[in-house]
Amino acid sequence: MVLALLMSTACGSSNPLGGGEISGDLKTIAVGSADFTESKIIAEIYAQTLEANGFTVRRQFGIGSRETYIPAVQDHSIDLIGEYTGNLLQYFDEDTTATTPDAVLLALLKVLPGDLSILYPSPAEDKDTLAVTEATAQRWNLKTIGDLAEHSPEVKVGGPSEFQTRVTGLVGLEERYGLDIAPANFVAISDGGGPATVQALTSGAITAANIFSTSPAIEQNNLVVLEDPENVFLAANVVPLVASQKMSTELKTVLDAVSAKLTTEALIELNTSVEGNRGIDPDEAAQKWIAENGFDKPVQK
Repeated sequence: MVLALLMSTACGSSNPLGGGEISGDLKTIAVGSADFTESKIIAEIYAQTLEANGFTVRRQFGIGSRETYIPAVQDHSIDLIGEYTGNLLQYFDEDTTATTPDAVLLALLKVLPGDLSILYPSPAEDKDTLAVTEATAQRWNLKTIGDLAEHSPEVKVGGPSEFQTRVTGLVGLEERYGLDIAPANFVAISDGGGPATVQALTSGAITAANIFSTSPAIEQNNLVVLEDPENVFLAANVVPLVASQKMSTELKTVLDAVSAKLTTEALIELNTSVEGNRGIDPDEAAQKWIAENGFDKPVQK
């Protein structure tokens, strides 16, 4: 009951994209995405489902990192983007101690600025991870991130540039596990845990990589995701982040229905269809999922 009340309350109330003017038309929505595959797929799912429900949608994909696209929602360059609860919480509260899905959501609702709203999170989760090759895991007998910390001087870590300075990155890994990575041993790779990151890991150019838990590359390359008992990487359920001024009952109805159907297994399958042998585009993958789940027709009120 408290959670429902908080959700109801949360829904009420220097960007390189240049900013925009808020439109009074609640049926016109600018949908954005970050610069990695899954974010583009989720954005397409939102966009196409909204279009099937009579919304006019403008797409602004591949914006960049959270540090770029959250200001873009706040200055009305975009109105809606798929986010992840734990990552979003730590953006606004670096010192949070919440780790479980419910605790993360409650904490997020308390710190979210009034000009931003979230809808109900999906059961689908995509967490940050630290992964190594199977050979590295066997050589050093690695199971947890703490096991890797013993080899800090020998470890090169690859990930997006912001991973070096985030609490959900090297800062938190050093604080909680003692994994001390020298600046020269961090390799910035800007594909969000994608092919370049995986290639660097499997080729031995780096020892460990920041890869999303729904990446098909984990299974395809027999990578080992190191356990994170200290929860540096928080629960990260997919959640629509919306400019509060663009919230409406109809938008909530449509996106809540989508969130209820989206699962972690579906995210893995969608990512695999785009990044794997099938190599289809994010909009095609989204279209297939939408048709399979009945969202190519208006959502029943």
